[in-house]
Order: sequence, then C-alpha cells, then structure tokens
Amino acid sequence: MSSLYSNVFHRIVSLTLLLATLGISPGAVAGSLGDVLRAALDHPAVLARNQQADAARTDVSAATAQYFGRASVIADRTRFEGDRVVGFYVPGQSAPLLKDDRLTRYGVFYTLPVDVFGVISAAREKAKNNLATSELLARQETLLRLHQAGNAYVRKLALQAQAAALRIQRERIEASTERVGKEVELGRSAGVDLLLAQSELARLRADEARLQGFVGETRADLIDASGLDPDVRGEPIVVPKWTSLNADETLTVRLVDAKARALEAGASEQRRSLLPSFNLYADHFNNDGGGIGMNTWTLMARMTIPLDASAYLRSSAEGTRALAAEDDRRAALRSAEHQINSLQSSYDSALADAAALEKEIVYRDEVVNVDQEKWRLGSQTLENLLRQRRDLLDAIYRLADARARAAAAWSSAQVLAGTPPENYIAQWDTP
Repeated sequence: MSSLYSNVFHRIVSLTLLLATLGISPGAVAGSLGDVLRAALDHPAVLARNQQADAARTDVSAATAQYFGRASVIADRTRFEGDRVVGFYVPGQSAPLLKDDRLTRYGVFYTLPVDVFGVISAAREKAKNNLATSELLARQETLLRLHQAGNAYVRKLALQAQAAALRIQRERIEASTERVGKEVELGRSAGVDLLLAQSELARLRADEARLQGFVGETRADLIDASGLDPDVRGEPIVVPKWTSLNADETLTVRLVDAKARALEAGASEQRRSLLPSFNLYADHFNNDGGGIGMNTWTLMARMTIPLDASAYLRSSAEGTRALAAEDDRRAALRSAEHQINSLQSSYDSALADAAALEKEIVYRDEVVNVDQEKWRLGSQTLENLLRQRRDLLDAIYRLADARARAAAAWSSAQVLAGTPPENYIAQWDTP
C-alpha cells in the first residue's frame, strides 16, 4: 500500500502543476504577455494608420484655413515684338502714353472668401468627420493587432500545456510498453498487449508531431503581430472578466456613424457650392516700363453664380450616398448586437466548460491512478487502462482549449467595443 500512496502523491503534485499551467489558480498572470502586447503597438500597419490619422488632422487645419483666404506673390517680365503701350490711361491725362518693348511687373494679390452660405463650414465639418473616421480606423487596426498578438500568445500557452500533458502521457506509455515487453518475454502476458501498447505509443508520437506543427504556426502568428516569441512554458492562461457592451457604442457602429456624417457634410458642401459665392479681392503691383515705375492697386468685391450641370449631378450623387449611409448605420447596429450576444455566449460557455473540465480532470486522474494500480496487480486490462489515460489526456486538452476560447472571445469583444489600447493591455496584464 505504501507504493500506492506514493503514486497517488506524485500524481496529485503533477496534476496541481498542470492545473496551474492551465490557469486554474486564481490571480495568476502571464509575465511577458504585457511585453508582447506593447510590442504589437509598433506594428507597421498600426503606424501607417496613425500617420493617416495625422494627415486627416492636417486636412482639418487646411479646411479651417480657408476662412483666411489666400495670397500670391507674382513677378513676371514680358518682351514684345515692338513697342507697346505699357502705361495706364487715365481719363483727362495730358501726358503722352508710355511705350516700350519690355514690361517688368511684381506684386501681391489677396482673395478673402465670404462664407455666406456655409460652404467652408460644411467642408470643415466633412474634414472633422473624416478625421474621426481615421482615428477610429487607427484604433481598430491597433486593437486587431493586439488581438492577434494576445490570441496567439494564449494559443501558444494552451498548446504548450497540451504538449506537457502529452509528454507525460508518452513517458508513462513508454514505461508501460517496456514492462509489457518484459512480461511477454517471460510468458506472463499476451503478445497482443505489447502490440496494443506499441500502437498507443505510436499514436502519441504522431500527436506530438502534429502538435508541434500547430505550435510552429502559432509562433509565426505571434512573431507577425509583435515581433516577439517569448518562452511561455509554465505560465497560466489569463481570462479577464467580461464587461457589458452597448451596441450603440461599439467601434463598428461609431465608425459607420462617422462615415455617414462625413458623407452628409460632403453632400451639404456640394449643395451649398451651387449657390452664389462671394469674395473680396485686393492686389498691388509695381510696373516698370517706358523708363519709369508705376504702382497700381485694386480693391474689388466679386459674386459668382455657378452654372455647372455636372456639379448638380455630383450633388445629387452625394445626397444618395448620405441616404445609403443611414441604412449602413442601422445594419451595423444590428450586426453589433448579434456579435455581442454571440461573443458573450462563447465566453460563458467556454468558462462553463473549463469549470466542468477542472472537476473532470481531478476525477479522471484518480480513476487512472486506481486503474494503474489494478493493472499492476493484474486485476485490470491494459486496454481499459489506456482508454482511461486517453480520456484524461482528452480532458486536459479540452480544458486548455476552453480557456483559450474564453480569452479569445473576450479579446474579440474588446475589438468590437473599441476599448482604448492602454485599457486592453491593462485588463489582460494586471498583476
């Protein structure tokens, strides 16, 4: 019986360590997960989206600057084939007109728009909404890369836990195979038991090779997202708590809403541009010709009435796009509600599976322990023992997978919600 108690003790220790690896112990945290997530913030796709947001921010400044008008500096020199009148005729002027075959002119002019019908205001509103869209796209790209990195990290944890359990199983089957082989040589066991043990051992080695392939794929995904490939052995799978989500506040709905408002502002800009426009104009030039220099200046108010058929058609097209954006907004809201319900169901079911599997593993470990002792004493068949071991290994596999699924569902929900990246990292990497 002392051998039985010693075996039970070692099995309980091994099981406790395995459960800790799977994240069963509360409050356990993966130490390098935060480093991986922070490294994902420097992904080239994230940097590109942030630069696009910076460009959109400059567009807003440019749209606002239209209120200040525009000025130009002009300098030109003209040479004629013969003498031309280069002076300016003034009614009542008694002096002769100036003639020359050259004229040099330099000066400045300034145009100031008078935004009577709000064309500039609409353009500025469109630029603001385009900026909001760019910022939301930048956040979405950042969260997608964080999700890719975090999900790959968790999958690697699960695969490493499964590999550890598979390795323990293989070592035990190897020991059993060796024992059965000796018993067959002594004529105390049938040859079919040896074939059974060898078949089980070959299956486990094939499972190990396949699992290593999955690990390689996960490592590639992790490196693509963060540029890092940390050693995650012995670290727990962290599953943050679920927080309620509001479909109206999800990133997808906000993104569609910003695009819709940008289209509405663009349609408004097109409509207002069809109305008369007003500008104030001023210039000052120095004219050198005919041997003397002359200064001229102009002050003017100008009204322009557009008569452009294509502009009317463009305005109509922009209005139609704005109406379509309203339907997109409602569709995005409905889709967000569906995704929230689906992700929460996946999260809850995965955690429920994990809770059930924790108990199942403890139970199956005891069953394997008892059957192992029975087989040693000759009161249990090898086939039944191997089946119990497979059931235990399957439960360990499913537990790792369940916790990884729960973490992936939580991470997908954060992407959907548009959680600020710093909050995303803090929730998944809080001691």
